Amino acid sequence: LTIAVIALFIQVQMLSYRVSRDHNELVGLREQVNTQQQDQIQELADQVRQERSRTIIHMAGTFTLLTGLLTMFHMSMHLRSFLEPVIQRKILAILWMSPIYAVTSFLSLLAPALEGYLAVIKDFYEAYCIYMFLSFLISVLGRGDRNRVVDVLSKGAGHLKPPSSMFRRWYHPPPTESDWAKANAVLLECQILAMQFVFCRPLTSIASFVVSTLNDSQSQTEGSSLGTGNFTSLNATSLESMIKEPDGIQDHLSFLYSPGFIIAIVQSISVGLAFSGLLKFYHAVSDELQWCQPFSKFLCIKGVVFMTFWQGLIIAIVINVHGTTEGEDPVEKSRKIQNVLICLEMLFFSIAHWCTFPVEEWEADYRPREYEKPGIGLKDFVSDMSVIMQHRKAARSGRRGDSELDSSVTSELELMDEQDRALTEGTRMKPLT
Repeated sequence: LTIAVIALFIQVQMLSYRVSRDHNELVGLREQVNTQQQDQIQELADQVRQERSRTIIHMAGTFTLLTGLLTMFHMSMHLRSFLEPVIQRKILAILWMSPIYAVTSFLSLLAPALEGYLAVIKDFYEAYCIYMFLSFLISVLGRGDRNRVVDVLSKGAGHLKPPSSMFRRWYHPPPTESDWAKANAVLLECQILAMQFVFCRPLTSIASFVVSTLNDSQSQTEGSSLGTGNFTSLNATSLESMIKEPDGIQDHLSFLYSPGFIIAIVQSISVGLAFSGLLKFYHAVSDELQWCQPFSKFLCIKGVVFMTFWQGLIIAIVINVHGTTEGEDPVEKSRKIQNVLICLEMLFFSIAHWCTFPVEEWEADYRPREYEKPGIGLKDFVSDMSVIMQHRKAARSGRRGDSELDSSVTSELELMDEQDRALTEGTRMKPLT
């Protein structure tokens, strides 16, 4: 009995060992299968991500190519009818804006490491186009002769705002000598205010890029992200911590005296001065330039910059609020979306440039085209309805006139019958009138 119990115990132990070994094998196989599945899922997700990125790059490249082809064809049309070289040279410089924005954004998609350098090129050409637009207005007004522009300004010298004394060293002759001297000083002031932006914007862009690069390297070593030259550094880093932790707000106030904030202030002042010069010149000669629609041309130039800036800001805010998938940098994703949208939008801006800078505008007998406002034909409907009502009114008045005529004829016939009866009876009646 003892031997049987011992044998039974040994068999039970062996069975337990086998069960545990089989269980461990099953657990190992299950973990292996799960690992393989996770690897396959991750590999499939990577392939889908790569295909999506490739598709996005192909789409952006297609729109960039179409923008370049359309702009080049528009430029070739100006070159084939180069009737006003002084003016059309400025137009050609402005038309380069859409291809430059599209190409730099597309290259930023292909090589994100070059985005900072490409942004400097983009910002420089933005400032250059702002001055080219002022130069374009001056050329249209004077046809290449600056003195003619001064003569036009001097006719309304009494309404001109006096030039700033900040540039009095550049005024010759002094603006107090005559109306012509005042107009010359005002024109020179507008040119200086616009030209300073051409030099200031690239410098601030380079400084912002340098500060952002230094801050990125510092954040990698110390884990700090404050004081970057980009405004997006304040939206994604710790909005939630600023709300939950009161100390976070005080920590982020350090951005107000960071290099990035100082650069932004300098850049804003420079932009304000440039636009003040443009507006001052435009208000002085708006009536003389009305035929070429300068405001729509300016919107096509500055609309590129304003829309891309606010668009990038909104994209960054939306991504930081809703978050991104695991392992995806929100700043990089927002920049990628921004670059793709710029590539798409520049095609529409090149079409807008085609409409606002037509070649026919510089022909000898050019007259501005007048386009009717789009509508649903309500004015034509009301006009047709009024015609119908007039016909109805005329028909009613005609029937009324016929009935009055019939009643008068009847009364005359009755009067004649009465006269006949009176003559026969020997009574005297009134003669027929």
